[in-house]
Amino acid sequence: MGINDSPHPGAYPGILQMATTGQTGHISHRHMTEDPAPRASQFLEPPRPWWEKIPELPAMGTQPAASIQAPSIYPLRLCCTEEARVRLGCLVKDYLPGSVTVTWDTVPLDGSTLTFPSIQMASSSLYITTSQLTISGEQPKEFTCRVLHAETNSNLNKTISTECAKNFSDPSVKLFYSSCNPNGDTQTTIHLLCRISGYTPGKIKVTWLVDGLKSEELYARSGPEIQEGNLTSTYSEVNITQGQWVSEKTYTCRVNYYGYNFESHAHRCTAESEPRGVSAYLSPPTPLELYVNKSPKITCLVVDLANEKNLSLTWSRANGKPVHAGPPEIKRQFNGTVTVTSTLPVDVTDWVEGETYYCKVSHSDLPTDIQRSISKDVGKRLAPKAYVFLPDGKELENEEELTLTCMIQKFFPRDIFVRWLHNKELMRADQHTTTQPHRADNNTPAFFAYSRLAVPRANWKRGDEFTCQVIHEALPRTRTLEKSVFINSGK
Repeated sequence: MGINDSPHPGAYPGILQMATTGQTGHISHRHMTEDPAPRASQFLEPPRPWWEKIPELPAMGTQPAASIQAPSIYPLRLCCTEEARVRLGCLVKDYLPGSVTVTWDTVPLDGSTLTFPSIQMASSSLYITTSQLTISGEQPKEFTCRVLHAETNSNLNKTISTECAKNFSDPSVKLFYSSCNPNGDTQTTIHLLCRISGYTPGKIKVTWLVDGLKSEELYARSGPEIQEGNLTSTYSEVNITQGQWVSEKTYTCRVNYYGYNFESHAHRCTAESEPRGVSAYLSPPTPLELYVNKSPKITCLVVDLANEKNLSLTWSRANGKPVHAGPPEIKRQFNGTVTVTSTLPVDVTDWVEGETYYCKVSHSDLPTDIQRSISKDVGKRLAPKAYVFLPDGKELENEEELTLTCMIQKFFPRDIFVRWLHNKELMRADQHTTTQPHRADNNTPAFFAYSRLAVPRANWKRGDEFTCQVIHEALPRTRTLEKSVFINSGK
């Protein structure tokens, strides 16, 4: 039984299209005794004219089967949209008599609430109502709907998150940087380019961070969105000085898309850095692309070209079999140089078995061709071991934000991907941070890394499970390893 079963469905404008799916929505059957939960499709379908939906009302004088009954509460939330405002709903049903008081905790100054009149359902003579909260959708939050039914002395509540039901493709975010000479002029310009691709068209917000903090000193320039079939790509770029770059600060490109954050990081010059000039870089597929999404890609980035005339970018592989790259993406930067990006889809098995791929760049301004090669790291595969640590006693007593730490060690190669789950549900990427892999010592090829999960005290509940999930090629079968802890237990 859903809102659409009420005798006056038009009385609930704006709520009829709210979805209830999974953590993003199926109404929990644990709170129900007789009626099945409303289906998501009931809320997602456009409401039909009211005259097609009014059920037959009971005859005047008909008495309900029960004289008093406490209500049940169910959360309603929207699918992800581009709207700046977010609506949450609280469905209250199956109560008698038909008078309840609905309130919302900590409504922000720019928020508003609307509670609709109680309506008697023809099928059961019990009552139903809905309360709606409208807020800004800039940051994910949780709000609590409280229901008071005086006649049964019932005081119920339901916490609802603004996190929407995810119904879109994740963007691919990769951060590239131009070459630099660590011993050169500290005022030389270093070009950071954040390429965002493979997402369904929608509102994207790009933020640049320095050592994890938003920087007001970086001037970012964004490129136009380019349609690629059903998907879209764009880019954002900033310039910094070589002095800033070699100071060992970490630069992060953060992409916020439908309330989710996706990030890529870059950290100072590497030993492979070349003198400034036309340069080419290859980026390998991530473990997530390889073993979870099953859509690995290699990216070839060419920077600091004077122009695109007479440019040739070709792909090949060591075994001589044909490759099928998409057309190169050419962009003119605000400093007058040209950047070229080409992406090559690869087969998971070929990559894992050690196939080598080549990207060759030819241009009339180059004295010789530039060729880059890439393959997975050679060496004995070492599967990671993971350990999850609870907050210490002082943090549990005093802090409003509690920290879970996942230590991952003794793995090779260095490519690894870490994500967290809360009660088996995937958490947002912006709720945790993972360090770059570091070599344990000079006598072993093994790497280690840490992942930190910040949990607000309000979400630290007895019996909840938090899981650190590690994705690495040396792990058997699914290539994933999970380590969990339970709140208030030593597991």
